[in-house]
Amino acid sequence: MIINYKNKEQEVLVKTNLKKLLDKIPNLRSVIETLNKNNIKYGLYAGAHVAVLTSNRESTDVDLLVADEDFDKLKELFPNSVIKGGKSNISDGIFLYPGGEEKIEFMANANMIEDGKKYPNRLTEAVWNKVVRYEVDGLTFLMLDPVDTVVMKAILQRGKGQGKHDIEDIEAIVNVIDLDKEYLKARLKEVEADKRVFRVLKKFNLI
Repeated sequence: MIINYKNKEQEVLVKTNLKKLLDKIPNLRSVIETLNKNNIKYGLYAGAHVAVLTSNRESTDVDLLVADEDFDKLKELFPNSVIKGGKSNISDGIFLYPGGEEKIEFMANANMIEDGKKYPNRLTEAVWNKVVRYEVDGLTFLMLDPVDTVVMKAILQRGKGQGKHDIEDIEAIVNVIDLDKEYLKARLKEVEADKRVFRVLKKFNLI
């Protein structure tokens, strides 16, 4: 799949940003190589995803969404990982940190939680079919479609008080990318979006 950039210069910068991310997190390359070699369904999303796509800031950690059915295999591939599960104030699910370091986080079987409501946050077949592949220094790096990070941030709506920039990140993406609105509709249905999510997206003329 491809991303429809409004500015071709920004599209060129994506590979540069991915390379910076690989340089900043030394074990990320080997982790990605292992995922690719073993046909794990995964994709970069959340804050690092925005940073790579828009150059709005640099990220020091990486969030990777993995298909629920691949999580057991993931545990076998990274036997020295720290695995956490349970519910926080914004999500529940299973989290895996290769080597025990929290610079790289895998998430599966997860829901986002806001105002007591759960929104499914899974790497579904629809999500997998929209994954974007980039070649960086001989490495294939998989990212989710920008729509997936926009939807996540429209649900959570976290601000500076929580050390996050969800609305600003949506704006950064919308400023440089023409989002696939048909896919957005499909994803909103999958995550069981409601009025509070629609209100945010309407501000950016996405629905």
